[in-house]
Amino acid sequence: MYDAVCLASGGLDSTLCLNLLREANVRALPVYINYGQRNHEREWGALSAACAFHRFPEPVYFDFSCFGQIIKSGLTDAALRVNEDAFTPTRNLLFLVLGGAVAYSKGVRNIVLGFLSERTAIFPDQTDRFIKTTEAALTESLGVQIEIHCPLRDMTKQDVVKLAREKGISSFYSCHSGTEEPCGKCIACLEYA
Repeated sequence: MYDAVCLASGGLDSTLCLNLLREANVRALPVYINYGQRNHEREWGALSAACAFHRFPEPVYFDFSCFGQIIKSGLTDAALRVNEDAFTPTRNLLFLVLGGAVAYSKGVRNIVLGFLSERTAIFPDQTDRFIKTTEAALTESLGVQIEIHCPLRDMTKQDVVKLAREKGISSFYSCHSGTEEPCGKCIACLEYA
């Protein structure tokens, strides 16, 4: 039924990925993970609205909010600095493990996520090496070949914004603070500057 699972946060990058997959006739199942992030409600609302508007499948929803209650970072705890304390250990690995489990359960071998150019990576779990080793670990743990695809890997945020505008994508939420109006100060907001 599906060709891929797409890790989707409701942000611009993953919403663009879902659109690009559809254009390529790839049937993608969105997977959303509540890891206890400060902006969970706004992210989930944006993803739900985007899926309804674009007629994407209803997302798989994981509630791992306990992760953010235990693993404190600027993304999970408002008492910490949203930028300086933003690194959330194993966050992207958790996403890919859960995406891999959904993929396997659906008979799918492809996981898509919205990583941008490695030149913009600021954390160790955003590198090409991380993607390659995680792909190998998922393949080994599941006993089937799993492939991780990053269709935006050659792009910067400015490239993504331009392409999204061309495609008429306007329903998304990309602020780590979780405020009604984007804070303009977090890593996600600063990417748009």
